[in-house]
Amino acid sequence: MGIWQSLLIAVVGAALGIVGRWLIGIWERAILLRKLKNAMLNRERVSLNEEFLMTRLLAQKIRKDKFSPDVIFGICPGGAMIAEWLSRRFLGSWDKPAPMQVLYMVPEHDDDGAINMKVDEEWTAISPGMSKDAKVLVVNDITRTGDTLKVACNFLANHFDRKNIQSAVLVRDVQDKKNPTYHVAMTAKAVQFDWKTYSAD
Repeated sequence: MGIWQSLLIAVVGAALGIVGRWLIGIWERAILLRKLKNAMLNRERVSLNEEFLMTRLLAQKIRKDKFSPDVIFGICPGGAMIAEWLSRRFLGSWDKPAPMQVLYMVPEHDDDGAINMKVDEEWTAISPGMSKDAKVLVVNDITRTGDTLKVACNFLANHFDRKNIQSAVLVRDVQDKKNPTYHVAMTAKAVQFDWKTYSAD
C-alpha cells in the first residue's frame, strides 16, 4: 500500500469519525431533551444545574429556528440569569456577548384587589439608539398564566416592532394559553427553582 493510499484512508477515516460523532451528538441531545421533558412533568423542583441545562436546550431550539436576537430582555428575577447565560454562553460568547437588558416587574393592585404585574419603568431602561426594527427575545424561567410575559411583550412593543418580539421560557404550565414562542418543557405542577428558595445564613 502506497503512502498516498494510506493518507487517503486516514483522511476518510477521520472524516467518518467526525461525522459519526456529530450524528451521535444529535441523537444524544434528542434523547436528553425527551428525558428532561418527561422528568419535568413529574418534578416540582429544579436545581441550578438543571436550569443551566434547560437553558442550553432552549438555546438549541432558538438556533434551530434561525432566530438571532439583537437584544435579549430577561424578566427579573427569574429570567435575568437565563438571559445572562444565553447572552454569554449559548447565543453569544464571553468575549462577544449578545446585548442583554433586564425588565423589572412589580405587582400592581387594581380596584377589585386583584394583583397584576407591570413593568417598573423607573428601574427598567431601554438603551438609547436601539433600532425599532431590532429582533428582541424576552425570557423568563416559567410561565403559569402567561400574563407576566404578555405584559412584558406589550411594554416592549412600545419600543420595537411587535412582529420582531419573540418570547422564551424554560417551563410552560399547561394552563398557559398565551403560548410563548419557545419553551423546553410543559408541566401541570407548581415548579419551584432551587435558587429562589436559597437563604444565606
